[in-house]
Amino acid sequence: MKKFAVIGNPVSQSISPLLHTTIIKQLKIDACYEKIKVLPDQIKNFINKNNYDGYNVTIPHKNNIIKNLKYLDVYAQEITAVNCVYNNKGYNTDWIGFLHALKQNEIDIKDKSCLIIGAGGAAYAIAFALIEGKAESISVENRNLENKTKLENWILKKGVSPTNINPKIIINCTPLGMGRYEHKIPSKIEVSDSHIIIDTIYNPLKTKWLRQCEKLGARTISGLDMLIFQGIASLNIWLNENIDEHINFKIIKTTLERHLCLQK
Repeated sequence: MKKFAVIGNPVSQSISPLLHTTIIKQLKIDACYEKIKVLPDQIKNFINKNNYDGYNVTIPHKNNIIKNLKYLDVYAQEITAVNCVYNNKGYNTDWIGFLHALKQNEIDIKDKSCLIIGAGGAAYAIAFALIEGKAESISVENRNLENKTKLENWILKKGVSPTNINPKIIINCTPLGMGRYEHKIPSKIEVSDSHIIIDTIYNPLKTKWLRQCEKLGARTISGLDMLIFQGIASLNIWLNENIDEHINFKIIKTTLERHLCLQK
């Protein structure tokens, strides 16, 4: 039996086990997936002693795990964040998941102005996806000015303008809206019916911010599609094959949506 997992702290809220179990059932392979709470000072020990055939990495380890891994995929190296590990090599499938989520929702980012809220590991993955998708400009809104400037400079070095006046697409890459931040929303962001609003958060299915943006007439998309597609991309790495054509996305999404609705 192949063994997979997700590590993080906290990790209790993760629905990755349900996601991967659903995919594994469709593939009819002998495998399991679990979630493991790993504290920051336990990362190195986990990497050296775990016997998993692959694992995902979530908050707060996406950046600090890098220094403990032997190898980095070229994209993880570019993004400076890891969310997937196989044979002591770090990968980033978040940006792949985001691009597939855009395609799934028929959103074309080419020549569009975009705004990213946040400047952590998720923000770098989203920025990379927007750059790969030929966005015209990518601006950053973040409370920490140093981190905001760092991400803006990173975007600029990749040949994309980090400033714009009127973004068409706005993406939340912060924890605002989930867990202990469930009742908080990104501030200072003006939203109208001309905007496409995307949240990287999937639990709850619709954050307070998404609900507010919907009332203003904006089109909204939760982080669930991105979660599903980054999970598929992770399994492609772990199984060393392309499983995309062997799974039913609609069934996977419906299963996860039902679970999230029952959690309310």
